[in-house]
Amino acid sequence: MTRIIGIVSAKGGVGKTTVTANLGAALTSFGKRTAVVDCNLTNPHLGLILGLLPNWKVTLNDVIKGRSKLSAAVHNHPSGLQVIPAAFEVRDIRSLNLHQLRNRIRDTFSRQRVDFVILDSSPGLFNEGLLTLRACQEIYFVATPHMPAIIDITKTIALLKKRDAKPSGIILNRVRNKPYELRDDEIEHFTHLPVLARIPEDENVLKATNFKVPVVTQHPGSKASVALSNFAADLAGIQKPTRFSFFGNLFRRGN
Repeated sequence: MTRIIGIVSAKGGVGKTTVTANLGAALTSFGKRTAVVDCNLTNPHLGLILGLLPNWKVTLNDVIKGRSKLSAAVHNHPSGLQVIPAAFEVRDIRSLNLHQLRNRIRDTFSRQRVDFVILDSSPGLFNEGLLTLRACQEIYFVATPHMPAIIDITKTIALLKKRDAKPSGIILNRVRNKPYELRDDEIEHFTHLPVLARIPEDENVLKATNFKVPVVTQHPGSKASVALSNFAADLAGIQKPTRFSFFGNLFRRGN
């Protein structure tokens, strides 16, 4: 059965799209058939950071408009990951019927032999973000371990509860293990959600992004790659890669 996962953030600039791309690449490396969908129609970046040029003929926008099937918008990444980009034309956004997003994604992938579909939502929970989340079975927040980001999450959770949507947990990104950062137990106290992964600040992420490749494939032994791969393994319910266990244990900071 296909699992549809939403990767969301209460604010921009926390690395949500990078997390989406690398989780997809990691799951693919584990033999899981995976697709990532750029649902950030206002400011799409997923295709770009994966090295797909912005001249694709079919995008998610065409699917929502009913001009193309979702299968026609799939672009194959060299890693084996399936990527569905969004269009860059701002004028295209105004004419989109976003209410079609949920039905198009659910209906199409329910017929496909895909293990995971990861939706890269827009930051915040405005119209397009809310409609994206309605297509998800699981919702994961990406945030940095700082008070403003966590407060924004608590506000967003309250909004989700009104719509009968319950997030699964939090992925902390760009963690530096500094005294001024919130601890896991503090974050869990504020949000009432478990911290499921801690992705360390790692310059290899920036290097890989510059080369438009996932860090989990470009620098698989780096700290960020280890954390991302371990979380992907948790999602897939498989054993974590043993060659990364030393680095994973080195970076754990519980409460």
